[in-house]
Amino acid sequence: MGMGLLYAERAVREGARAVVLWDRNAEALDAAAQRLRGLGSSQILPYTLDVSSAAEVAENAEAVLAELGAPDVLINNAGIVRGKYFWEHSGTDIDAVMDVNTLAPMHITRAFLPGMIASGKKTYVANLASVGAFGQMPLQTAYMVTKHGVQAFSECL
Repeated sequence: MGMGLLYAERAVREGARAVVLWDRNAEALDAAAQRLRGLGSSQILPYTLDVSSAAEVAENAEAVLAELGAPDVLINNAGIVRGKYFWEHSGTDIDAVMDVNTLAPMHITRAFLPGMIASGKKTYVANLASVGAFGQMPLQTAYMVTKHGVQAFSECL
């Protein structure tokens, strides 16, 4: 779960009412949920899904909204890397990196933002772009492009 687990731990320690976790690795997700439950009294809600699937995002967002309502804080931090020269990437490599790193935050935000705005509360969307949004690396072309996209998306919001 990487960085997402760190953010979730912080939320629990700061007394969040609920923390929702999304990951495609059910085993890692279960371990993370158990760990978080030991840190405080926050309700921990793990969902196994592939964020690169717009349909799965919409379905699971609907479930979260039905159970908890709109989030106060939405953190989009899923990311994958395919470290190769650009011409060595397959179309599948490029699609996977684009789907997880750039399109997933857009689909997730689109699913939750209307409710966040309608809540009338101060809410936050944090899209993690990494240093990749501000530079170039020859062996990480697809990754860098996706992070530039996340940065541009965030600025457009």
